[in-house]
Amino acid sequence: MKWNIVTDSSCDLHRLQTEGFKETIRYESVPFVISVGNEEFIDDEKIDLPRMLDGMEKPKAVTSTACPSPHAWMEAFAGDGNVIAVTISERLSGSYNSACTALELMRHEHPDKNIEVINSVSAGTGLNLLVANICDSIEKGLSFAETVEEARRIADRKRTIFALCSFHNLIKNGRMSPIVGFAAQKLKFWGIGIGTQDGEIEVKGKARGGKKMIQAIVDDIKEFIQKYGNPIHSVYISHCQNLEMAQRLRDEILAQWKDIKIEIHETKGLCSYYAERHGLIVSYL
Repeated sequence: MKWNIVTDSSCDLHRLQTEGFKETIRYESVPFVISVGNEEFIDDEKIDLPRMLDGMEKPKAVTSTACPSPHAWMEAFAGDGNVIAVTISERLSGSYNSACTALELMRHEHPDKNIEVINSVSAGTGLNLLVANICDSIEKGLSFAETVEEARRIADRKRTIFALCSFHNLIKNGRMSPIVGFAAQKLKFWGIGIGTQDGEIEVKGKARGGKKMIQAIVDDIKEFIQKYGNPIHSVYISHCQNLEMAQRLRDEILAQWKDIKIEIHETKGLCSYYAERHGLIVSYL
């Protein structure tokens, strides 16, 4: 049986990172479109991220994002075999609703097709983690229903942290005063946000400097382990043009828990738009 895993481009997996999937598993990313000034950036493998980020950082740049249409989702669902779609949190985007519309249309046309849409309740690395879990379930021989059930369990259980050191978007969108934003960047503050259980982002605090930011994430992992009473086994780190900081975080986590699997990815367009230059997104379970 062939399987199709489809995500929107809030997932930070890149094409080359899916080449190790089994031949029976096909992965596809349905792109967002990001508008910066008069220029549109399609969030696929050809996106010019440095150009997009440079444009975003211009003081008067007007920016926006557009989620994939139901038609785009339907095209991705058309492959033979089972289909599991994973989207960014429905609280952060209309992508989930768009995929659900496509799902209903596909079920009407192909009532016998196994197809499901999962709200990741997250973004970026949260979707990376879910795709890896779905692949594991398939390789274990789980049924379609069991694979979907396990993915939904992981979506509810995993933890996602956002660490930002650039606040251009927050300032331009009126969510932070220019004075506060300028001071935060001048003093090298990192803003720490946590993905809530319902898929929103909640500000947890701030950390001055990269070292304290890393410690804040490590402390959050310790709290998570204490809360659930089980060790974590996977950490996914995405960075927006900040590989050095991602590697420093990886090394600090491994110094505490040597047997954890850690993967580092570069943010694609949508997550680069929200994390901004040098930001990190971390998910773990």
